[in-house]
Amino acid sequence: MKGLALLTFVFLSTCSFNGDTSEDVVARVGNDYLTRAELSYQIGAQYSYADSALIASNYINEWAKQKLLLEKAVFNLSESEQNTLDELVQAYRSDLYIKSYIEKVVQSQIDTLLTDSLIAQYYNLNRENFKTNRDLVKGRYIRVRKENYNLRTIKRSFNRFNSYDESLLDSIALQFTTYSLNDSMWIQADQFFEKILPLKNSSKKNYLKKNKNFELEDSLEVYLVAVNEVIKRNETAPLSYVRPTLKQILINKRKLELMQQFDKAVFEEAAQKNIFEVYE
Repeated sequence: MKGLALLTFVFLSTCSFNGDTSEDVVARVGNDYLTRAELSYQIGAQYSYADSALIASNYINEWAKQKLLLEKAVFNLSESEQNTLDELVQAYRSDLYIKSYIEKVVQSQIDTLLTDSLIAQYYNLNRENFKTNRDLVKGRYIRVRKENYNLRTIKRSFNRFNSYDESLLDSIALQFTTYSLNDSMWIQADQFFEKILPLKNSSKKNYLKKNKNFELEDSLEVYLVAVNEVIKRNETAPLSYVRPTLKQILINKRKLELMQQFDKAVFEEAAQKNIFEVYE
């Protein structure tokens, strides 16, 4: 601890780099220097003075520890061990550059090729493979207190639900305990009905019916529920529901194709430019 405290004290002392530069130095390990500008860049300007001082101290000690440990490692590892590690570092560096470059090229082509029509075409050709493992519904619900003074209007608008009613209900939504008026999106039936507390421990089969409106209540609240459409378990899932899955499937498929094309193009370009050849 005493050595680390002394190390921190020395590192926090400001000195000049080689005595011939205007850039302040806040820490030194051997011939490696940490400048005030580098330290400020690492810390950023979003912290208070007290926080910045603590972060600076921690960063300086971590920077110094890395330098000191690296120096010890280099000193204690054999030349053969160092060469092996250098080869691994170089290989890792090459892999990072290559993968980043290929990903960038491939992604730019995927973004332009993956259209809605292509997704729909793939779905239509493979729709039998997309069976849902859950009941799905399109519906809406409102949970509201029994004593609400707008209850009659809320019920009427909820059941009729034209564009005016939707706007009206949305404008008074702060009066509801919870609600969902987006009845054009498929969701899992379990997620839909979990908001309807009176149905929590009862069978929901009687409510999984197309174009069914019903009203439930408990001691405090009224639950208005409308089920517009239903897709039962093991039936074909709708395109809108499986679209994210389809998109990922096509992305992975297209990535593989493009990477194979890319590999081939790289060799062809190298041969044309006479920068690659194999000697027998």
